[in-house]
Amino acid sequence: MAGLRIVGRALVDGKLLDEVTVEIDGEFISSVSIGESGSGPRLLLSKGQLLLPSATDLHVHLRDWDQAYKEDVFTGTSAAAAGGITTIAEMPNTVPPIRSPEALRERLKLLATRAVVDYAVHIGPLKKPEDASRALELGACGMKLYPEDLERLEDYLRVSRESGIRLVVHAELKGGDEVETVKMLLSYVKAGDDIRLAHISRAESLRIIELAKKELGARITVEATPHHLLLSYEELDENSRRISTVRPPLASMSDRQYIFSGLKRCSVDFIASDHAPHTLEEKLSGKNAPGFPGLEITYPLMLTEWFEDRLDISTLVKKLCRAPAEYLGIPKGEIKKGFYADLAVFDMRERWSISAKDFLSKAKYTPFEGRKLSAKLISVFRRGELIYNGELIAKGGGIHVSELRQKHG
Repeated sequence: MAGLRIVGRALVDGKLLDEVTVEIDGEFISSVSIGESGSGPRLLLSKGQLLLPSATDLHVHLRDWDQAYKEDVFTGTSAAAAGGITTIAEMPNTVPPIRSPEALRERLKLLATRAVVDYAVHIGPLKKPEDASRALELGACGMKLYPEDLERLEDYLRVSRESGIRLVVHAELKGGDEVETVKMLLSYVKAGDDIRLAHISRAESLRIIELAKKELGARITVEATPHHLLLSYEELDENSRRISTVRPPLASMSDRQYIFSGLKRCSVDFIASDHAPHTLEEKLSGKNAPGFPGLEITYPLMLTEWFEDRLDISTLVKKLCRAPAEYLGIPKGEIKKGFYADLAVFDMRERWSISAKDFLSKAKYTPFEGRKLSAKLISVFRRGELIYNGELIAKGGGIHVSELRQKHG
């Protein structure tokens, strides 16, 4: 969509400006100016509409392969587009799992043919530094450790230090407590380590991490999910609790409030959906099916928190858009000259209620069912191309983040 101008209210340099012209040339933003300027095709935003960067989600489960009945690459990345998310980082606990450079290569081939949004992939635990180095060459964005892997934590830390691959940790020992696992994990961390702690849910966990960030000299980053930020088990009825089974479990209201306050204190670095689809039958059967879909509602849920004066919009966009993109090393997440034109238009006047039956994800349920929101997604641009305008337009076209870096130069 070369030469398109988007004119209207926008968030630029952390500030809401009432009239901005954002010019798109090919895949990139070519200029950002105050007031209306330029010539050629124009998209004029109406009153109440807001132009924001699209989001990058660092924690997504797309299933596919032997679990395609739950979700596949196309439906999952379509859901991302329908939620204002144009880059995702997939987790490796697929069936079969992505635990070798060869499996990673096959996964990347699948994503290249089916992904609607841009993508990165985490790899599962690797025992040899040379395998981790090969995975990095292929474009792995990190090595994810699950509870069953933490018994060999020292080995994986060594692989990380020798290869340079970043660790992402689900901090729950088998049958254990998140807080005790965080303590154990941080006792092994040394200066220079690079570790991301996924979906932290307990206040005490975050307090311990906040202290470690100051004292250890390591790069320790923290994800929080919308469900751990906005839901507690105390606030759900019995039926909602069955739907909301997740790891780590939903915590208390005081835990939720402290994790939310971590966004403002900057001890929580990223907001990530942990989109984890299962069939509804699996969720209701009592089987071990933790997680639920979240790609389509993460951005509007969090924007509603801003609209209702519980969160600053610049903080929100930093955690949901800019910081995750920086983590992946790609120029997205800001409305800025030279960045990819990954943009989302929201209507802040339109109140609506979440209805999972309308999800593009195969998993059509959510513990947020019926919640009223104050941010309706209108359109989404991926690298300058309109891919969503109330319905999905693109049928593919997503590329790997390594190619994004190369194209940007």
